[in-house]
Amino acid sequence: MNDFLQPPPIDPLPQAPLFERFLFEQPVLPAVVLGLLAVVAFIAFSNTGKRKVGLAVALGLALAAGAIYTIAALVVTPRETLLERTEQFIGAAATADTAALARILSDDARLNSTGDLARIQPSIDAIQPILDRVDQVVGRQFSIDRWVIADRQATLDGPNTGRTLVRVGVDSPTFSRTHYSWWRLHWERSDDGQWRCFEIEPRWIQFAGAAAPGR
Repeated sequence: MNDFLQPPPIDPLPQAPLFERFLFEQPVLPAVVLGLLAVVAFIAFSNTGKRKVGLAVALGLALAAGAIYTIAALVVTPRETLLERTEQFIGAAATADTAALARILSDDARLNSTGDLARIQPSIDAIQPILDRVDQVVGRQFSIDRWVIADRQATLDGPNTGRTLVRVGVDSPTFSRTHYSWWRLHWERSDDGQWRCFEIEPRWIQFAGAAAPGR
């Protein structure tokens, strides 16, 4: 019963290598550390009468911090692209924009429901019935006033495949408070370079239950 109110433990996706994550995706921490080291170096050398040396070292560290930010701004990693595509996917689904959703899904997309969720929404093995279901449920049966991504993760399984895990909150007149769910999306990079979702896995939906464990 608790699974209907709170999610069971959701297995996180593997993280990117630490160096790659901090250099390209999360540059704030290393940049701040380098900035602090610049201040410490300047003070330390100044206290020993080597102000010019301290200034040169501090300037070098500050330039390194700036370089990290610049690199992170210029480089978009595949994981960042997957997270952006995931946000587009959720936005299209939450607003029942089936035309936009069709451009994000692969031609052989499927909805894979297991556990409690399979009793409410059986699996669907074709793209058009998925679009029809979104149009029926979100577009006609109940409306979403606001949606938010509360948590998101991405990992690469190969050069052209990856997964994202996302926790979504929606506000609707149907619910008295924000309604949450967890989804795992499987992605492949098509010949045109675009990432498209080929499998949708609901992992937990509040008041509906959880997927079967072990996947």
